[in-house]
Amino acid sequence: MKNTLIALFALLLIVFSTSPLEAEDRPPFDGAKSALFAELLGNGLLFTLNYDTRISNRFGIRGGIGYIGSLDGEGGILTIPINANFLLGNNGKYFEVGAGFTFVGGDFFDTDNRIATSLTFMYRSQPQDGGFMWRAGFAPLIIDKIVIPYYVGLGLGYSF
Repeated sequence: MKNTLIALFALLLIVFSTSPLEAEDRPPFDGAKSALFAELLGNGLLFTLNYDTRISNRFGIRGGIGYIGSLDGEGGILTIPINANFLLGNNGKYFEVGAGFTFVGGDFFDTDNRIATSLTFMYRSQPQDGGFMWRAGFAPLIIDKIVIPYYVGLGLGYSF
């Protein structure tokens, strides 16, 4: 199962980082290159703070951190989503497609830490010159042979 997930991630990176268009015909990314946002649900499971940046035209990476403490002050869950993504669209309106992994640590599983595989299928509104941005859509998760295909996410933040 783990080898299948790694192969899927590698395939998504190859597919979305290449294009049938020649490099000179490919329209350049026209939006803000970076974003800081908070995400509810999504790739980080419950709540995360994230940084996303374009590293090559429309191809980008994202990292985040989240912590969920218990009400009695004992234990908690640390989540660290790391994703690669590709933006399709123009003029501040994009479809975001991505894949990655989310580290899940703490006593949530009553055992050692886990790595979840996460996918991203989101609509993303991000002004070309920066400013308030939001994203919403599906973030399917696979963790310990459990597949959650309709997991959703909502992100709000600032792009620059």
